Amino acid sequence: MADAPSDPSPLDNVVDDYAPRREAIEWATVELAAGRGFDEVSAELVGGGWLAEDAAEIVEAARRQTRHVRGVVTREQVVRASNQHYRSSMGGWFVGFPSVAAMRRLIHSLASLASLRRNRGGDGGGGGPHEPEA
Repeated sequence: MADAPSDPSPLDNVVDDYAPRREAIEWATVELAAGRGFDEVSAELVGGGWLAEDAAEIVEAARRQTRHVRGVVTREQVVRASNQHYRSSMGGWFVGFPSVAAMRRLIHSLASLASLRRNRGGDGGGGGPHEPEA
């Protein structure tokens, strides 16, 4: 039979804190949603035996999970809404056909130019500024 190794394994020192950490995050999420402050929750975690760094990580995870409850709007949400608005304003399926999209923009530009000339007075004169009538 083989003898058990006399040197301890480095894995003997590993502590599985997944379940307690998950429970702490759930508790901190409930506390933050109830209106308690970040520092207060962190201090209570430290008082409960968590290291300060671990408590800060737990509060950060809970902070991220309670954004919607606290009414926080993130940069990602703003960018997503902006991109969605931009894509919807680009003309739908025309974007897939560059020549069709270019033709559409050209027609729109010409129609805008014609509308400006009509609103300008309809004198039919060339471009350039007009002198005000005295």
